[in-house]
Amino acid sequence: MFSVYGSSGFYKAPVSKGLLGTSVVTAVALNIPLQNYQPYFIYTTHQILQKQQIWRLFTSKLAFLDMKDLFICSLLIYYFRIFERRFGSRKFASYLLGTGLLASLLELLCLYVCQSYLDLDIMSVPSGPLCLVFPMFVPYYYDIPRVAMTTILGVPVTGKTFTYILGLQIASTSAESRLAAVCSIVAGLLWRLNFVKLQTIIQIPKCVAKVCDVTVGRLLKSSPPKNTRLPMGATLELQRQEQLDRLEQQMLWSTFQNPNHLPNGNAQLQQNLFQGLFGNNNIQENLRQRYNTAGAAQLENQEPEQPVSEEQVQQLVDMGFNADRVRTALRMSNNDVTTATSVLLRDL
Repeated sequence: MFSVYGSSGFYKAPVSKGLLGTSVVTAVALNIPLQNYQPYFIYTTHQILQKQQIWRLFTSKLAFLDMKDLFICSLLIYYFRIFERRFGSRKFASYLLGTGLLASLLELLCLYVCQSYLDLDIMSVPSGPLCLVFPMFVPYYYDIPRVAMTTILGVPVTGKTFTYILGLQIASTSAESRLAAVCSIVAGLLWRLNFVKLQTIIQIPKCVAKVCDVTVGRLLKSSPPKNTRLPMGATLELQRQEQLDRLEQQMLWSTFQNPNHLPNGNAQLQQNLFQGLFGNNNIQENLRQRYNTAGAAQLENQEPEQPVSEEQVQQLVDMGFNADRVRTALRMSNNDVTTATSVLLRDL
């Protein structure tokens, strides 16, 4: 039974919690009681370049006026909180600040080029902190392992596919949305490449981070998530047996997915594994004995089990998984990070 510590809630993610809460509160306020103030949170090319109302470039990032964008970005913010756990709140806040400013400047530059050189009239740019959300797709693409779950029409579908679909849903709304998304992703790439030492120049001072932690941080702190997934056994012995059965089932499922790992490529054993996992009770009761008997000869000739790589353990722990579960998954997958991630995600 794989329960992932820290897989839910905002434990060790106060900045993400504050960003999500602020987005929801401001969006609801401007769509219900304060609708008359909505014009102050949008801007067009004419307002920025002709009237020189540069302040609109920043106020437009404070609130979502489209509830669809609010809902989708809320899901993305909640999922991307894993980066705050990995970077730390101070570094994560610096990342948001740096990429947000850079994305806003790139957006302004694109508006100027479109009007002055391309003779394109850009209408109202979508409101909301898209400049904070879309840059996080960059570390998401590079740092989160790609785990194939299934295929649709020959196209592999991974655990990351749904997140990309959410981002495309916002970016495909209009040409202005695509412009904002591209500028934000470019900002994330420039930050990752440390363009002109951005990561060194834009940093939240430690004293500021400390003051925020003892003031606002106390309001945003979350307690560690409680494990509510308890075994159904009435006694401790039954609970332990159920835990072993679930662990064994996952090991067998992992083996079934990769037939090359079966002893001597035994096709009959593969079929037995499949039946045992999906409903044949008689075979399921004897899976352990059959698997051990068929693999006994190979196990005698196997090399000693490789120790778990602490670097890989830390990589998965930074993603929010419990260290003990990570080590178990890595041992099961022979230190293959992708397979271990698949095992951990399967029981979220």
